[in-house]
Amino acid sequence: MPPKKQITKQQIIDKAYEIVRREGYESLTARRLAKELNCSTQPIYLAFSDMKELKAELIKNAQEQMLKYIIASSDKDLPSPLACILAYIRFAQKEKQLFQLIFTSGGLNLDKINELDSGNIKLDINMIVYANGIIMMLAFKSFEIPEEKIKDMLIHAYELFEKDN
Repeated sequence: MPPKKQITKQQIIDKAYEIVRREGYESLTARRLAKELNCSTQPIYLAFSDMKELKAELIKNAQEQMLKYIIASSDKDLPSPLACILAYIRFAQKEKQLFQLIFTSGGLNLDKINELDSGNIKLDINMIVYANGIIMMLAFKSFEIPEEKIKDMLIHAYELFEKDN
């Protein structure tokens, strides 16, 4: 009987996710992952045909984490699309590495975000584009914007976009 697998696919995903969350996707290599798992690279390549396949799994997990965060931390005092956008910005600030993985990999799935609210998709897209501008300014430290100011800016943009519809 062949020996039992000691490193599971889920353990590999969890450890890779931990590395990416802490240090970014660029830090993730098969050797680095193997070192953190205290094994050779063999279990990694038995579970995944290549690192691209693992990255796809990480993107999926990061998207799910973002959606859970948006649902859990949406401000109930704001209209739903606006609350989702504010939570989206908070996620990008709190989980910079995961957001970068999602955003730069083309893994930002607007359909999933729109499923959170059955509102006008055009509005959601406008707000996401606006929010990404704020996120980039915060990420590159172009401006320090307090959350109350961000909320005011989003409310103003929301009202303007709603007038256009």
